[in-house]
Amino acid sequence: MISALRWGLRILAFPVYYALEVVKANLVLAKDLLTPGSSISAGFIEVPLRARTDIEITTIANMITLTPGTVTVAVRKAPATLWVHGMYVEDPDSFREGIYAMEARMIGFLRRDPEPGPVPPPVERHPAPPPDIDPVPEHPGPEERA
Repeated sequence: MISALRWGLRILAFPVYYALEVVKANLVLAKDLLTPGSSISAGFIEVPLRARTDIEITTIANMITLTPGTVTVAVRKAPATLWVHGMYVEDPDSFREGIYAMEARMIGFLRRDPEPGPVPPPVERHPAPPPDIDPVPEHPGPEERA
């Protein structure tokens, strides 16, 4: 009974949380537009997710896209991963932390058990070549071609 009551409270609190996130993002964009200069530091970030079901993956992807300054560019189901473009990505790890906080709230909203589980480790995409392979030689510059 208590867990059902807590879940009900999380369901009621979730729209308020998300509305505040959208308002915060709008204020950051408005400040950037209305002040001289620009603080945009755009970037693409790969975000492994704790979401397990299609509805969870779709919900977090749509929440990110509906938040001003961010857009979900690509989605992979197994393992659940999003590629997100953000206008204000000064630090990729803190950007991911913000997405993980939103994902944790979303999981608490959709599941009766609010524990999302551990944050997945970052994916290493560009490992160094094995030592027995010679690196590709650099192409000569225009001054070296003549």
